[in-house]
Amino acid sequence: MKKYLFIILIITTYANALTWSQLKSWGNKDIKPDVKYNIETEGYNVRVYEFTPISDPGSTCIMTFTNEKMGMFYFNKSKDAIKKDK
Repeated sequence: MKKYLFIILIITTYANALTWSQLKSWGNKDIKPDVKYNIETEGYNVRVYEFTPISDPGSTCIMTFTNEKMGMFYFNKSKDAIKKDK
């Protein structure tokens, strides 16, 4: 009987954590990346997402993801890139 209660407790805790995570981000606005692509590398699956931050439309953020790491780069757009956005 104690085993069943323990298993139920573990499942309930795990489900509660998932629900809490979803509830915390429920009101957040979703944005789509301006560009997304993969970089061909040996041994890594590098995914790249470029997007314009809502709070700073004159900038670009680039996020890279591999199976092991994540990186983020943030810089001002060039004048030509800003003209293309308008």
